[in-house]
Amino acid sequence: MRSLEIAAGKAGVEILLEHRMTRIYRQAPNSGSVLGIAVEHKGAEVKIRARQAVIIGTGGSTGNVNFRRMFDPRLTEEYCGLAGMPWSDQDASGELAAMAIGASLWGFYNQTGEFGSNVTKPGSVGCPYNYRHLQWMPGSPVFDRARATGLRVANWQDLILVNMLGKRFYDETGGQYIANNYNSLDPYVQGSWLNAKNLKWNPNNFLNAALAGIDDGNNGGGPVWAIFDADAVAREEWTPTPPYVDIAAGFFFSANRLADLAEKIVMKYQRVAMPSANLEETVARYSSFVDSGVDEDFGKPTPMYKIARPPFYAAWATPVVHDTRAGLRINAKCQVIDINGEVIPGLYCGGESAGGFSQHGLARATCQGYIAGTGAAGTPPLPGTL
Repeated sequence: MRSLEIAAGKAGVEILLEHRMTRIYRQAPNSGSVLGIAVEHKGAEVKIRARQAVIIGTGGSTGNVNFRRMFDPRLTEEYCGLAGMPWSDQDASGELAAMAIGASLWGFYNQTGEFGSNVTKPGSVGCPYNYRHLQWMPGSPVFDRARATGLRVANWQDLILVNMLGKRFYDETGGQYIANNYNSLDPYVQGSWLNAKNLKWNPNNFLNAALAGIDDGNNGGGPVWAIFDADAVAREEWTPTPPYVDIAAGFFFSANRLADLAEKIVMKYQRVAMPSANLEETVARYSSFVDSGVDEDFGKPTPMYKIARPPFYAAWATPVVHDTRAGLRINAKCQVIDINGEVIPGLYCGGESAGGFSQHGLARATCQGYIAGTGAAGTPPLPGTL
């Protein structure tokens, strides 16, 4: 990214920091070319006239709770540890501004099909920002916002996961979702429906179980807590104190008794109190599975460790909202398409604000950015004034 920034600077590109785009202007609300944008800068609105085009590259929509719930009503406020946060919040600003001038959304199934990294199992516990491929460390420019690194889980046998009511809901060692990963199908023929015949039946429903809720009439699964003891801390070589865990904001608790631990779990996303008796019963039942070697509830392979030696811990282990794969409808030239299937002249889009793609990450953003930039550079000067 720094190389691109340097190249842009050499090309005379002006980068405006702390400018939030709030509106896209068009000749008429739902017709004609785009004209430019409005931005908010330190409380003041600034209008920026576009010479040839506007390119939307604002990221996705995972940080906008109401927007993401159009695709999955379960993704309520408690799914707060977005991948990339607290540095980048995908707020759907580009999508909303384009929709206001007639743009269409696209790729809903890519977001709702429950495959790929739309929602992921956490990689760390005890902090809100627990995406498994990113860990904020002390010394980072944004560590004051991240507040904790989290405790990276090496072995899911070292803990159990419970919902708001203190009850287990799935095998903790279960993978996050089923995906067509490299070599998971052999042979694999691109586009062939016969690929399904080579699937090995191995159902995995971890994420749906985590998001299932507690049958209290509310959407959203609520917080998921990792419960473990002092022996687990020793095995994992964890340090269960700040800056490794976020105690101040209520993402980590400890106590010498399980009953006291349940009572301590009070934070803004825990909408009901965890019954102490539930947590004690859950841990006792799990310990009996360690004795027998069989998880009678969820089939965890040979449960290995009891939760018995104080202090006991409860660490935030709620799934992470990650990729946005639904966004603005674009064509092969990355031009934005309106609700009638027509091109909006002078408006382009790429990256996670564009819908209809299963690919994610820098490869997608770079390719679509190149296509959109090339198209924008060849667009005739835009007519009219703001």
